[in-house]
Amino acid sequence: MHLAICDDHMADRKQMERLLGRESDRRLNTTGVLYVDSFGSKESILVTPMIYDAIFMDMTEDGCDAIELSHMLRADGTDVPIVFCCDKVDYRKSKNLPDNALFLDKPIVVSELTETIDHLLSIKNSKVKKLEFRNQTDTIYLTEDQISYAWPKNNRQVCIHTADGRDYTTDMSLASFCGTLNKYDNFVLLASNTVLNMRQIRSISMLKVTMQDGKSFRLGFGEAKILRKSVDACMKKPAQGEKA
Repeated sequence: MHLAICDDHMADRKQMERLLGRESDRRLNTTGVLYVDSFGSKESILVTPMIYDAIFMDMTEDGCDAIELSHMLRADGTDVPIVFCCDKVDYRKSKNLPDNALFLDKPIVVSELTETIDHLLSIKNSKVKKLEFRNQTDTIYLTEDQISYAWPKNNRQVCIHTADGRDYTTDMSLASFCGTLNKYDNFVLLASNTVLNMRQIRSISMLKVTMQDGKSFRLGFGEAKILRKSVDACMKKPAQGEKA
């Protein structure tokens, strides 16, 4: 599990680093190592917040308190648990708390930290995995059910269309893109090199397949029959996040 500490109190930040380091050592042969990054300013945590599974936070001194920073993180798309570490400020009493908020009191009690880590691990293990796609300027995080269809822009780029109507370009070959989706059995590659999420197909005719948003793709000779069988098999299986 990858954790971030964001605390502008240096002594407290160093103490949390030590506590999480010891917690990680105890978990080495059970739930696994805890990877910890530590920040003392809002600018640092805002660079790559999406890589973390949880953030421990207590910010009071740099003109941006922890509550304000938490909403900046949420606005950037970070939905992981934020553990507010209460000391001078009791964040429990804040009227504008973000969703998915947890609390610890300073000085940190080891048993309470252990309980919090257990809870964070359970949240992490229950979440749908996000796939990472990159281009020269951005990193895009999508769940498999957000991907509706994709097609190669050229030999080194793939265009991704999402279920909510957005388009992204990722710097990877079609083969690499298909490899990223390899463990998900709801994607199919057409003869035209278009990748479809079979759970988002509206209809299949002899010559074309139509997606839920109305976009249609031509099918090759005999491809419709094979695609129907694949879709039927896919729909009989539980979707990711559902229980069989």
